Amino acid sequence: MLSFFCPYCWRRVSENDAICPKCSGDIRAADARPFAEKLRAALHHSEPQTRVRAAWILGERKEDSGVPDLMAVVIEADDAFVAEAAVEALGKICAPEAVAVLKQAQEQGTVRVRWAAHKALDQINSSREQGFKAIRRRCS
Repeated sequence: MLSFFCPYCWRRVSENDAICPKCSGDIRAADARPFAEKLRAALHHSEPQTRVRAAWILGERKEDSGVPDLMAVVIEADDAFVAEAAVEALGKICAPEAVAVLKQAQEQGTVRVRWAAHKALDQINSSREQGFKAIRRRCS
């Protein structure tokens, strides 16, 4: 059986609900939002696996608009897998504005988060060494 969630407060809702009974959010209007905006919102979902998946997709798409949200996840996540996914996404995006957050994660996170932060910083630094000629789109 499928579970349905309000895209604003992440409470379970009925498949047929047009308005969330908890927060009064217009569930149908949320469908019209751009995909990247939905992914950024999914970083706050109540299910950790959904948050991991959203971070992964943002990274794969090299979605610059997701950088502030991904940085917040790294700082605030209480789940190491979620934090690791956000760190990896920041590395894929090659977000130089995330260096301070990644350095903090490299020093204070769990082993898996520290290792992911190390790799993400390497990705960002190698793109810097290339003079950002390839800009973020070609960061590997």
